[in-house]
Amino acid sequence: MKRVLGAAILCLIFSMKPVWTCEEAPVQTVERPRFRIFIDTVSLSITVLNERGKLVTNLPRENFIIYEDGTPQEIQHFSQKELPLRVVILLDTSSSMRMKIGMAQQAAIQFVQQLKEGDEVQVIEFNDQVLTLAQFTSNIQEAVLAIEAAEVGGATELYNALYISMKELDRHHKQFDRRAIIVLSDGADTSSLVNFDDVRELARKINVIIYAISLRGTKEDLRKEKYFKAKYELEMLARETGGLTFAPEELTDLSETYAQILSELKSQYSVGYLSTNDKQDGLWRYLQVVSKAEGMAIRTRTGYYAKRASRFMRRR
Repeated sequence: MKRVLGAAILCLIFSMKPVWTCEEAPVQTVERPRFRIFIDTVSLSITVLNERGKLVTNLPRENFIIYEDGTPQEIQHFSQKELPLRVVILLDTSSSMRMKIGMAQQAAIQFVQQLKEGDEVQVIEFNDQVLTLAQFTSNIQEAVLAIEAAEVGGATELYNALYISMKELDRHHKQFDRRAIIVLSDGADTSSLVNFDDVRELARKINVIIYAISLRGTKEDLRKEKYFKAKYELEMLARETGGLTFAPEELTDLSETYAQILSELKSQYSVGYLSTNDKQDGLWRYLQVVSKAEGMAIRTRTGYYAKRASRFMRRR
């Protein structure tokens, strides 16, 4: 069954009361604030392509240099193994997709049929509302039936769909997996409650890779500035998260596009490091990864937000 996804804000309020024991009179003690320092590994999924645009999967740890705000970092974790995938298939089912939805469904089905044991997929459609067709599942048949159940009609809540998908991915995050959203759309957002800046900010806060498939709109759409604006915004999201955008010329190219995305997700390097900047200031930090090998093109997320320090009052 379809279920409408909604956004919720949870507020936690902590209250603390002084506790003491006394014999003759209460004695108050002043506690100095103690700080709990969180040491977190900065994790990156890195895609490497050679001069011919082919994936390179056999580079050693020593090949990579990571810079954070221009300062080189020491790699603590390095792996070339395939990680389990946690992928959201995000399908535009607005009215403009009526003549395209069949090919889009077929290509998405072929994608999920190639997933391996341990991989999970969630299927979401968006038009004038955002509907989940299948929760995260490793049951391929369940995902296929969900994709087949997509129905066309209504406006385009592209930003709402991206925002909700990222929230869902973050909520279902597992420690050892690779998270990605594959969004397919043929136009611009027309009815979302959130805007592009909201989506971009959330994408910067969570470690998710966004792949965007932009289908050609109608001739009338192509003359509209908002169509090109939407395409540019999807390209920006993909670039900042280490993903990629595709603009297949024909609907028959969609299956190859999905196959390329899957191949890339299964061929990425997993790299982690402990930042030399131990400030818990919550600020944005820029990342750059370079290869010592010549002619290599590298894609990964462009930065991350540092943690904010949390103060915990403790009593003896």
